[in-house]
Amino acid sequence: MWFVLMLVILLTNGMSSFGLKVLQAWGLPSSSKYVYLTIWYAAGFACIGAPMLGKGLKLGLKEIRWGAILAALSIGGQLAMASALQQGLPGNVVFPVTLGGSILIVALASRVLFAEKMHPLSWAGMAVGCVAVVLLSVS
Repeated sequence: MWFVLMLVILLTNGMSSFGLKVLQAWGLPSSSKYVYLTIWYAAGFACIGAPMLGKGLKLGLKEIRWGAILAALSIGGQLAMASALQQGLPGNVVFPVTLGGSILIVALASRVLFAEKMHPLSWAGMAVGCVAVVLLSVS
């Protein structure tokens, strides 16, 4: 079951960001991002919640609290990305910084909060990602 849910996340990751770029490119009013994100997050909640209900899994207060915190942070990031695009920042700067920045934050948090060790290839991957962001921003 978890494999299927992780596959859904993998396949849909970045689609909401792409939709924000489409909204901006079509010149839709800035209020449309709220409707778009509400529908997107409700659909995600249904895709994950329906299988959990079908299996009879129950959520505790801890899971609900962490889910709410992560959802709020995710929505905040999406709104910040939409605002950056609406203010005219080019997509080749906005997308690498926001998506790469979230990876960097997760990597740092896992090291600082949970004392996880990173493999040298992980460090190399982060370095290559940072170089890519710089190169994309210069072009």
